[in-house]
Amino acid sequence: MKKILMVLVVLAVAGIAAYFMLNNPLGRLVKLAVEKFGPEMTQAEVRVSSVNIAATDGKGQINGLFLGNPRGFKTDYALKAGVVGIELEPASIAKDVVVIHKVLIDAPSIVYEKGEHGTNFDAIQHNVEQYLGAGSGKEQKSAGGTGKKLIIDSFIIRNAKVNYNGSFDLSLPDIELHGIGRKSGGATSAQVTKAIIAELNAKLMLALAKSAAIGAVGGPVVGAGMALKGLLGK
Repeated sequence: MKKILMVLVVLAVAGIAAYFMLNNPLGRLVKLAVEKFGPEMTQAEVRVSSVNIAATDGKGQINGLFLGNPRGFKTDYALKAGVVGIELEPASIAKDVVVIHKVLIDAPSIVYEKGEHGTNFDAIQHNVEQYLGAGSGKEQKSAGGTGKKLIIDSFIIRNAKVNYNGSFDLSLPDIELHGIGRKSGGATSAQVTKAIIAELNAKLMLALAKSAAIGAVGGPVVGAGMALKGLLGK
């Protein structure tokens, strides 16, 4: 009898392991959340090809991340990344606050486009802020109806390839954010998105200003201010 029980236990453990390896429920959950709530917050297309996260150590990757542009912009996308590395605390999935140790976006392709009323990242940031200001109802919905919040210990974008308006490339310094939601005991997905987009948008503006200042466009440093004003339409 004991041997039979042992065999059953082994089979049960093997079955659970196989389920997590083959079906990747954590990955599917992340994919569903990104593709459902991402477009609501940014008012742009957001999709991923696949998400694979190990249930044992929480390490995995998001493949084929695509962030489109809001209406009014002509370029095909705002940001694309082949692979996004992610490390989370598996046990926290069942809790009110999900702890993500690290998110790494390496060598993404970014298109920074100037539209009639500002840039595409200005518009995305504005849309997320409007979403936040719409009230707690959407915030609860964006958390999957569970009231879950997020803590991200480290969020990094490095080696980004940025093009401005299809005209010239920008040199974007690496972006690092640490302890998102840590002090407040967790942040909603919209608050996290706002923090990331705001930082990325600020760095893009600085990169454009630097490009103008060194004469990549608009001539010498003396005329950098006018060159930048013309680029941004301000």
